[in-house]
Amino acid sequence: MRKLCLFVALFLFISFVSFSQESLAKITHSYFRSDPFISDFSTFLKHLLNDPTLADKEFRKKTDTSFFYFKGVYKNHNPFFFQPSKIEVVLTEMKIARDSAGTDTIYIYQLLAYTNSTDKENNGLKKEFEKIYRRYKGNFSSSSYVENPGGSTIPNGTYNFFNRLCAVAPFAITWVGPDSNSEMALILTIRMSTRGNRATLPIPLYAF
Repeated sequence: MRKLCLFVALFLFISFVSFSQESLAKITHSYFRSDPFISDFSTFLKHLLNDPTLADKEFRKKTDTSFFYFKGVYKNHNPFFFQPSKIEVVLTEMKIARDSAGTDTIYIYQLLAYTNSTDKENNGLKKEFEKIYRRYKGNFSSSSYVENPGGSTIPNGTYNFFNRLCAVAPFAITWVGPDSNSEMALILTIRMSTRGNRATLPIPLYAF
């Protein structure tokens, strides 16, 4: 009986992880030119680092004292309904604390779409932010909204989308600005781990 219960729990766990990862893959497929969930992680990295549609690339290899970092600016990639003035992609590693369990390293994969803070562009950015929230909120266990600090005259913030099996939120959307250059930005953030050269949900809470 105990073995049967464990098998059922494991089956439900795998099914839920599969559904959750498919939800994350839908986002990367819809918005990111380089998709970490459709191939080996090394193939994804090769595609991202060598993407001919990227300019102004910055790249730092992982060393004993620093984490991997990559940034580039797309020349003609725009998956949004509004017209950004610039779209950047960033992939970096960062360390995450796990309370008494120590720390883990995850990848932060971001798409940043900037506007010049005109009323028309701000409205387009806000509508895109709200559309993405409505489209994907049902694919995660829960979501929470945090208003960004900084005293902006335009209220803006971040939705984090949570998965009950993960220690950190796998997905976030942010609307931020205007900054000192009068720019605003829509930011899509994917948080992921790697296992066996494949991208996975970030930091699972349970191990079987």
